[in-house]
Amino acid sequence: MKKLYILVAFFFFSAAPSLAGDFLSISGRLDLLGSGALESDSIRESPSLTGRVKIDLAPSKWRFHSWLEGGWDGSVKRPARDHSLLKSWDEVYQSNTPFLEFKELYAGFTTEALEIRAGIQRFAWGRLDEYPINDLLNPWDHTRFLRKSLEDRKIGVPSLSATLSRGDWTFDAVWVPILVPYRLPLPDERWFGASAISPLARMPGAEIIPREPDLPPRTVGNSAVALRMRHAGEIDWALNLFHGYDPRPVFKTTALVINPQAGKVLIDPGFVPDFHKITVIGLDAATVMGDWSLRSELGYTFGRPFNIRQELWGYPTQPAPGTFPLNPIGRKSDTLDYGVGADYRLFEDCVLTMQAQQTIIIEQEGALYDRKLETLLWANLKTGWMNQKIETNLNIAYNPEHGDGMTKVNVLYVFTDSWKAGTTAVFFTGPPQSLFGRFSGNDQVELELIYSW
Repeated sequence: MKKLYILVAFFFFSAAPSLAGDFLSISGRLDLLGSGALESDSIRESPSLTGRVKIDLAPSKWRFHSWLEGGWDGSVKRPARDHSLLKSWDEVYQSNTPFLEFKELYAGFTTEALEIRAGIQRFAWGRLDEYPINDLLNPWDHTRFLRKSLEDRKIGVPSLSATLSRGDWTFDAVWVPILVPYRLPLPDERWFGASAISPLARMPGAEIIPREPDLPPRTVGNSAVALRMRHAGEIDWALNLFHGYDPRPVFKTTALVINPQAGKVLIDPGFVPDFHKITVIGLDAATVMGDWSLRSELGYTFGRPFNIRQELWGYPTQPAPGTFPLNPIGRKSDTLDYGVGADYRLFEDCVLTMQAQQTIIIEQEGALYDRKLETLLWANLKTGWMNQKIETNLNIAYNPEHGDGMTKVNVLYVFTDSWKAGTTAVFFTGPPQSLFGRFSGNDQVELELIYSW
């Protein structure tokens, strides 16, 4: 009941009219989302209600910024196994509903040349959309896969940042004192997708309970640092350096445990999230040429962790009660990531965005991986109709090495400056262990109602 009172107060405050001025501004959004699965055997998802409130105070050279988000998450399997109201910084598997989370909460001090911020922050480094290469400071929330926008996938981290501007040059420094892990859905939730343990989930009465990882000690030696040097001109470019824990999910294996108990079968899947330090040197650039906006990004990673192909993990072909030690699955390799993107305005209310990027695993033992070279092609066509009363988006992503892809079509009707509603259809295709193919059973149609101020 206490949680309910807090959320009612949150949404009551969210519904307050916007306050604007030199000192205080308040804005927010309420989002009601319902989805319908198109596959008969797909895990269902309940409707979600999400609210967010942004507050900015800007007295003199000081600034206070807060972004609070909360609501009911329909992707969480009922009944929720995590009864905490607040999202935490030390758990990978979280099933909070209702929930509250500070996406951002920081204080800042600004002079003509220097800006310093301290608190919970999110950063946007690099140039590419949706799948940036050098944007490594914030882990992602994977509980809805790519249903969330890039901005919404990012988890805010406690950090100290400084930006120094000198003419055409800008210098950024960020320190993140503790590791905040990425978030993953639970195996019986819709967006977990196909994996090596999918056959176990089909066992009668199966309840798969993954273990939380032991996070690295929260010491200064395990903190993350990042530096960026930017130059503005006909070609805007930046040189980036990151040293910290890789925010991309990888795992280590223990042992598969299948334990029958009174009408159900408890299963420890035998893998836990793993965390490794990496060093990344990155370069990005952007320029405008007529109707074209061009972007590029490159990053060389030293010692990036990977998992070998899932058929080499050592799961038994015929699962039975007992304990089964699994094979080591972790490898490290230097990698080269690079990509290019372009935006082109086809006509006044129509913009085409195209993007291509690749990851090359430098290590020679290519047979251990699904592919040593991974390519991702992505395009988005955004169009406005009837004087921007109707907004449409066509989003297509494709991985040629695996032949997997995703298509997302979105149509929104804008009733007023505050109200809009629309529908989204999402389709996946490809083999079970590919980026998009593991969600091939998750095709769905969504209805969404949005109120913002």
